[in-house]
Amino acid sequence: MTAPSSAVAAIPFRVPPADALAERIDAVLAVIYLVFNEGYAASAGAAPIRVELADEALRLAHLTARLLPDDPEALGLLALLLLTDA
Repeated sequence: MTAPSSAVAAIPFRVPPADALAERIDAVLAVIYLVFNEGYAASAGAAPIRVELADEALRLAHLTARLLPDDPEALGLLALLLLTDA
């Protein structure tokens, strides 16, 4: 069974205020990194590589770096993922 989407569950999407963004970015970057790692070297299942997860993590890393161009950790994560993916 699939979990309902946030739209179906009527959960509003809100961009956090600027002062809350700094405390959340580390968690966001960590999740992107973990998603990429699971795609790059799957921990379970028949396929050793889950391309769709790695690609989604790369997309999110690009998006995060574009939204936070002055954040060295966001840029560093993108660089790490691109290097690993190469």
